[in-house]
Amino acid sequence: MRSANLFGIFLCLFTFAEVMARRRKCPEGSWSEGRIVNELMSNYTKMLPDTEGSVMVNVELHVQDMGSLNEISADFQIDILFTQYWHDASLSFSNHSQCIRNITMETRYLHKIWTPNTCIINSKATTVHKSPTENIFFILYDNGTVWTNHRLSVKAPCALDLRTFPFDTQTCTLLFESYSHNNEEVSLHWMEEPITLMKLIQLPDFDMVQYDTRREMFVYPNGKWDQLQAVFTFKRRYGFYILQAYVPTYLTIIVSWVSFCMEPKALPARTTVGVSSLLAITMMFGNILKNLPRVSYVKAMDVWMLGCISFVFGTMVELAFVCYITRCQAGQKRHDPTVHGPYHSVSSSSSSLVGGLNNTPVGAFGCLSSRDQQINSGSLRYRPYANGVCGNGRTEINRSVLLSHDHRNRRPSHIQGPNGPTTHFRQSPSPPPSSRLLRNGSPTNSAHNIEMNSIFTPAGPLTFEQINGYQPQPMYLRTIPRRRNLLNIQPESIDKMSIVCFPLAFTFFNLIYWWYYLSQSFEGLSPPQPG
Repeated sequence: MRSANLFGIFLCLFTFAEVMARRRKCPEGSWSEGRIVNELMSNYTKMLPDTEGSVMVNVELHVQDMGSLNEISADFQIDILFTQYWHDASLSFSNHSQCIRNITMETRYLHKIWTPNTCIINSKATTVHKSPTENIFFILYDNGTVWTNHRLSVKAPCALDLRTFPFDTQTCTLLFESYSHNNEEVSLHWMEEPITLMKLIQLPDFDMVQYDTRREMFVYPNGKWDQLQAVFTFKRRYGFYILQAYVPTYLTIIVSWVSFCMEPKALPARTTVGVSSLLAITMMFGNILKNLPRVSYVKAMDVWMLGCISFVFGTMVELAFVCYITRCQAGQKRHDPTVHGPYHSVSSSSSSLVGGLNNTPVGAFGCLSSRDQQINSGSLRYRPYANGVCGNGRTEINRSVLLSHDHRNRRPSHIQGPNGPTTHFRQSPSPPPSSRLLRNGSPTNSAHNIEMNSIFTPAGPLTFEQINGYQPQPMYLRTIPRRRNLLNIQPESIDKMSIVCFPLAFTFFNLIYWWYYLSQSFEGLSPPQPG
């Protein structure tokens, strides 16, 4: 233990003696640092250094850290150590001391000498760190070289292009110029290693994949200026958007296809699935857009969300088409001859009869008034009009008119039925009345020849209640025959086809989308290593 203590004391004495020996290298009569500084400042004039050409200023950046890149304000935060040096012959002190090679100056002396006034011309805000005093390093070399270093926090703009968002690559640039001197007075240059990194830069949403330097010349009204550019390239990390946007939309699209597996008649359930899917995608789209600037061009995220919304909207259109087919088929079944029993011949025959008489000239028949359309003592009354026009001014031929003549030529017979007495009419041997129904004795033709026997079924005569209870076919079934092609389509077949076509179309959309936008991403560079 005692030997260790002695060794430590001996080491300290040796170090102190070595330092004192170095200090004694300066010959007797050499100037001290304070005397040199006072001498230089007393005879110094804060003017442009006297050189043959422009003053060459060399610049270097050491990146300490980076803050977030904000898409809304289109800027980024960066902390740098900004170094520059130049030569000023009037600050040389080599003739005053042979042992002092450089002097570390206080910050207040920096404001007393000439500086190139280099600034970051595109910065939104630049501050010098104070911890606790200003972080400015100022060294003066014996040959008159001035070396300065500022620790700066810079907020600079970025030229954002969000067309490939969230697979985008952004560039942010720092521009350095001499604010007070053109290139005839000050010439700016990058050092051999212009940019160095203190550590690997990783932001929450971005990775810095490249940095580059450029030197350009810009022409202003009062001369040409040298400009140094430091360009930083950032590639977005899209893992967050895969989890928060793409995966939920995949699930929403798949849920919207569940409606294809439901019965066509399950309209409330299918509508709920479709509307819920549409609202979910719309809300996700809105949450993403509120964190982005309002740009007029289409982004990759816009293409994806609008494509997904289109697929969900397509399921709603398919649902509407299936419901339309189902409704049309239900309406056809109500008037189908195969589903109305033994008395359908009345309906079909009467409707054909009415259709055949629609081409009869106006006035060929009389009309029944509302009070004449009644049964009085087992007979129908028919009142012809002289002009052949009904009271409302247009020809009206209903089933009461068509049946009136045939009813007069039949004799009623009463039969006790299961629901009470039923009156039947039997055909008399009188000739058909078609010739008497025609106006001005015009000959009977096929369109006007009305066989009243066709309204009776082979099973026997019909009651008036049965005749009076027939319903003609709907107008859309008689006037639009092309809809019959749609009625042959089964709703279940549409769902089966949709459950195959929709996934195939969505897969094709995915292949094109991912191939195009991933090929546009910045894959060629890897993050630079700190130096």
